[in-house]
Amino acid sequence: MTRLAWSLRRRVASILGLLAFTTAEPHARADGVTFLDFARTIPRSWSASRDAPAFNLMIFPRDVRTAAGEFSLVGWKAEDYRLRIGFGGLLELESVGETDSFGNLITHGSGAFLWRGAYQYQMALSLDALGKRLCATCSLEATFTYRHESEHITASNAGDQNEDYRDRALVGDDLGLDAAISTQQGEFLLLGRTQFRLFVPERSSYGVSPNLEAHVRYLRFPRVHPFVSLYGEYSNGAHSWDRQYPHAYLLRALTGVALPSDLGNVMLYGSGDIGHRKGLLAYTREATLGLGVRLALGSLP
Repeated sequence: MTRLAWSLRRRVASILGLLAFTTAEPHARADGVTFLDFARTIPRSWSASRDAPAFNLMIFPRDVRTAAGEFSLVGWKAEDYRLRIGFGGLLELESVGETDSFGNLITHGSGAFLWRGAYQYQMALSLDALGKRLCATCSLEATFTYRHESEHITASNAGDQNEDYRDRALVGDDLGLDAAISTQQGEFLLLGRTQFRLFVPERSSYGVSPNLEAHVRYLRFPRVHPFVSLYGEYSNGAHSWDRQYPHAYLLRALTGVALPSDLGNVMLYGSGDIGHRKGLLAYTREATLGLGVRLALGSLP
């Protein structure tokens, strides 16, 4: 065999070997360190909570614009579990009054606009092996968070006086622990989560806050998933800064359709809620119906 033939043979063998190595690499590195990933195996961005980590636009009854998300910065994937350490944030602008006009990016609410901002550090542990012992499609996950939230009011450029909000309850700082489970039963995906938040004394107007949520979606149609999300929370008012703050609660439901992709979902929904509003409007209790659209990052468990 000529020297040229041997050279071509070696090059072909090298290329085939490289292709084989590249193809086998994901399997060889199934365990190990991961960077920049979804924050959780069981997404919380589908939640009916007002604190859900998702980009959201409420059209009615008020103009509420939310930019939020959570991400895993670094993680470790093992055979029996997956650990992710990440970060989340929320920035929300809400009109005091109801939607009264269109324009200004679809809707515009009446009255002043109030700001609500939050950030959190989190660690999520997905118990893959334990979940599979429960059922073939089960996923289990526990997440620990440290969260800070603050509320602000916009000043009027025209010099108008705004209401005094200095006596309002503030969320402040809290430590949270939640447990989530999901399973697919036939053509239905079922998700449940419970969370308990413990607020830092003298840094919040609340003491403790338990909450529950559930999400059900129909998976028969690959491009459109009808869904229902339910959420309930109760926040126990605490004695802080030499005064007693009142309790608060919120019951909320979303129903609509999700348009899924590998990156996340576009969710078109109608909402219904009863209870207290968020941020500086925490003393306002009401029942409302609304419409909105959401961009929710996260994949099916």
